Amino acid sequence: MQDNDFSQLLPLLRFNLRETSGDCDCGCAAFSEDDLLRLLQKHGGNVNAASYEGLIIKAQRDGVSLPDGLELPDGSNYWLRLARLYRPAVCRNIPRAEET
Repeated sequence: MQDNDFSQLLPLLRFNLRETSGDCDCGCAAFSEDDLLRLLQKHGGNVNAASYEGLIIKAQRDGVSLPDGLELPDGSNYWLRLARLYRPAVCRNIPRAEET
């Protein structure tokens, strides 16, 4: 798949990463178009795999506790729940007893 083919997949990837409005809803930095294209290239145009990795990146802990007791909540659980939608299924055959 060519780079220009990846650009056709950007709207779907942006939707999966909840970046359709340009900025992410949680206040975290949005991915640039180059970042999104790199994710798609890394995963060979597989939007689900690129979405999974992008959401894992967004899941970094972002909660803040200030000395005066003020706390801003951590949004990582939200991103991890979304990432589960795109997590690849891992199915491996168990070797037979006589094959081990």
